[in-house]
Amino acid sequence: MDSASTLVPRQAPAWSLSRLELLPVEMIERIFFESLEFNLPRASFYIARILSKRSIYTWLIRLAFASPNESSKEDFFTPHFLPVPYSFFALSYTERVKLQSAILSCRWCTLSLMRECQRDYIAHVIRQKCNHLIFSPEDRAILDNIESYFSRPLDFDHNREGLGARHGSMGDFVLSARDPARPNEQLKVAIWIHFGALQIRKGPVHHDMDIFRLPYCYPDTPPRMPDKLLTKPFTPQKLEFLRLLSTLAYIDDDANHARSKKILREVINDRDYDSMDKMIDMCIRTKVYSYPLQWPVGKKVFRTALHRAEGKRDRFIMLLYQRRPDQVHGLDDRRLKDKLLDNIGYWER
Repeated sequence: MDSASTLVPRQAPAWSLSRLELLPVEMIERIFFESLEFNLPRASFYIARILSKRSIYTWLIRLAFASPNESSKEDFFTPHFLPVPYSFFALSYTERVKLQSAILSCRWCTLSLMRECQRDYIAHVIRQKCNHLIFSPEDRAILDNIESYFSRPLDFDHNREGLGARHGSMGDFVLSARDPARPNEQLKVAIWIHFGALQIRKGPVHHDMDIFRLPYCYPDTPPRMPDKLLTKPFTPQKLEFLRLLSTLAYIDDDANHARSKKILREVINDRDYDSMDKMIDMCIRTKVYSYPLQWPVGKKVFRTALHRAEGKRDRFIMLLYQRRPDQVHGLDDRRLKDKLLDNIGYWER
């Protein structure tokens, strides 16, 4: 909340204000914080201006997308990091999922803001949970400079299946540490830049428990992927944001995968090869399934690629075959399969 805003008298606009709009700025902010009612700023341009602050956006993202892991329950959500009246653990499971979907659909929720929140979140984890630990000079230098790596997060995007996947990395940086209170216990501090995650591990065993992470979404009840990330034009920033959220927010409601397949057909029709290349490499979530799966490709996608093909060895068909060879060979439509294989010159090898 911006206490300074209450010190400057507000000049009433030319139009008449409602009783709610006549309240002091800090009172309007308090009402929004307590209710988390996103229709409040939508109902009034005047109230929307009051609530359109980067600090408020940041606090909302922290409230909605910080992980509720065990170690965050003590000495973590400080008043500086998440001011009163926000109470992280007072928000119910259902309320948090609803808040996540609402935030993702807002225009102000951008990739740059989410990356900034990741950087500040990891810095806060280090301050609250790592400052008392003893590191080697080399590892301490990495830890002290960790914020600089968030300027190039895609350099650390090594696992399309998401954090905690079966073949996932043990960390972009894995630092050795000791706790002065337990000098004989060896600790490992693992940090993932792209995922905005940090874990303090005891012993040599790598596990997926008790990880600080932002953004975090519940695996069994993910928020919905916003339409704004699934419509053209597909800029590099939009595709990066989509990749960041692809294993967290669901695209498809069911196993028909209508939404994700429609998007692939659109990028093929638009001859947008770069977007196609990046999308088909992603793993995505479905509402009814708890784990990410490869971006679905169905018969309609293959037919669209054939229909829009620009001669033999069309690069879209080549890409589909390179990334999904088993699906092409497994097609039960023999005519469709033969046309695809003929286009790529399969029998000419």
